[in-house]
Amino acid sequence: MKNKSIICALLLACGIGVSTTSCEDMLSADSDRTTHTNAQDSLYGYWGIMKAVQNLGERYVILGEARADLTYATSSAADTISNIANFKMTNDGDCRYLEVKDYYTVINSCNNYLADVDSLKTNSFGSKIMEKEVAQVLAVRAWTYLQLVNNYGEVPYYTDPITSLDFIDKFDFSKNKLNRENLISKLTPALEAYRNVALPNYGNYNNGAKDIASTLTMFPVKLVLGDIYLTGALEQSHYEAAAKCYYEYLKDNGAYLPTQYTTSARRSSLTGEVFYFGNTWTGAFNSNLSPVGSSYTGEAITVIPSSAGKLYGTVLTGVANVFGYRTNSTMDTDSEEGNESEATTSASVTAFPDPTYRQLGPSQQYLSLCKAQQYIIQEVETDPVEALRDAGDARQAALVDVTTNSSAGFSSLQFIGKPCYSGFSYTFPVIYRKALVWLRYAEAINRAGFPSYAFAILKNGLCNDYLPVLQKDVEQEVENEDGNLDTILVDVYDTINKPCYYIPRAEYDKAQLKESYMKFTSEFTIMDGTQAANIGVHARGCGLVGFADSLYYTYGNKLAEAGVVYGQSTLADSIDAVENMIVDELALETAWEGNRYPDLLRIASHKGDAGAHWFADKIARRGDPREPGVDYAESAEYKAIYDYLKADKKNWYLKLPSYK
Repeated sequence: MKNKSIICALLLACGIGVSTTSCEDMLSADSDRTTHTNAQDSLYGYWGIMKAVQNLGERYVILGEARADLTYATSSAADTISNIANFKMTNDGDCRYLEVKDYYTVINSCNNYLADVDSLKTNSFGSKIMEKEVAQVLAVRAWTYLQLVNNYGEVPYYTDPITSLDFIDKFDFSKNKLNRENLISKLTPALEAYRNVALPNYGNYNNGAKDIASTLTMFPVKLVLGDIYLTGALEQSHYEAAAKCYYEYLKDNGAYLPTQYTTSARRSSLTGEVFYFGNTWTGAFNSNLSPVGSSYTGEAITVIPSSAGKLYGTVLTGVANVFGYRTNSTMDTDSEEGNESEATTSASVTAFPDPTYRQLGPSQQYLSLCKAQQYIIQEVETDPVEALRDAGDARQAALVDVTTNSSAGFSSLQFIGKPCYSGFSYTFPVIYRKALVWLRYAEAINRAGFPSYAFAILKNGLCNDYLPVLQKDVEQEVENEDGNLDTILVDVYDTINKPCYYIPRAEYDKAQLKESYMKFTSEFTIMDGTQAANIGVHARGCGLVGFADSLYYTYGNKLAEAGVVYGQSTLADSIDAVENMIVDELALETAWEGNRYPDLLRIASHKGDAGAHWFADKIARRGDPREPGVDYAESAEYKAIYDYLKADKKNWYLKLPSYK
């Protein structure tokens, strides 16, 4: 009876027959919908679903970061935020971030849409009119189920619309549940049929302050598929399937990693202090460009947008508030005297750091990780490279807003500035962006057996010109038994002057057999494929680690730091070491975007029996200052979290509501 009552609570809460035919308060469209005139109801239903997805945006970030290792709950944190962060008992409904019914509202809306839409209807050219919308609804439903599994572990799973109480009475949770073990079998079949369907494009939407490309609100099927394969991976073929999804998306949508999203460091010749500049990297979270096609050089791929005022839809200020920013939405109306009918209305959101709002701050673990990085410089091209002392990872300067305001009674407080660093971001949360896709691709190919290639994504970037070359049937003279020279044909593995010289021959040979996800053609260079200009993700915050550096951030050195000897240790040891490097890079590059807790859950599952200790230790060290000679694992703070998480994997997840 308990399982049945949980189902009733969940499904009744999301509303039988949830309406999907209204989108009046969704972002206003300025695009021409003529093509879809005969499918007007289906389009309104589709945008009703996207409206429901907005209700998940803020909790995606809060739940994804509060429980992980890159934040800590401050003394100003509300009880619910503090309880979430410290793994104390929380109940569904305790706050707006703990409302499981909101996920099922999206799912039920998707189910209704898919049951009603005429997916086979064609236009005069024989094309299926609603194919793109159907692909998106399937992707949104699968993505929503993935969030439920990441947050709750095991959840009710259904694909039929709820039209009566009879459905709930007959629902059998024992046969209709979704968890990490069956994610792939339940979610991928329907999506795979639409993996090559293009995104719908409705032009731009005005949120009151700016125009936002409609394609930025879409969930590319291949990226959702990749996440499902990577999260539910039970065997190597699943890692390969994930790698292929990410690879195909990158290849078809401008794989080149934009160099403009970097942050630089220098030492002042006057004061000797390190200063940072070029923080255009934060522009990734204020993008309104369309991410469609190989010419796209932006960073954002999928966002959950905020309106600038209630007149234009949902205003998403919750994340900014929890991170410490006081926000204010204002509306302005302009009209000429005597011509009020032509009045135009605009809106805007302003944000100011306020310590009374600051519930989550950057953890000591994050700050220590940034400080431990080596920023590589080279004053003159002929000089050796060197590490800029005290610089650390320069990305921190673009993310942590250090604010001093003595008149307000606070000084030198560190605020998580990602959604507000350069003004309130209307396109945050960012669900997918290019560097994140590269890092998940690195995670997938690493587990598929290519750790040196995965490391290349961190250090150099991948394109064909960077890789070693195998020259076949090269003539070579050798001395025979008589002392004479014979000419023979040999294969020469040439690594000279190749940035990815460290890729072993065995891995290179194996990669040649995996053309579906390991062939780095012209699409992996800049724009038209004529110039090799990809960069490594680590270079975004650590200077010249890519091509000039052969002393610091190298494959051999990083393996050695993990106790692995390059060329002598097992492939499994190299894979585990590189995976931990990827985890660090995910922290440096994607901190506070909502991914961290799911990242740690997913990677813990990759590690098998060792995953539980790794997971508990990682989160328990959120307060670790890495002081020399101090074992943080002996602290009370560490033990409280570690013991709780290590005791039972059920403690890793939020609790579903239960009723008697």
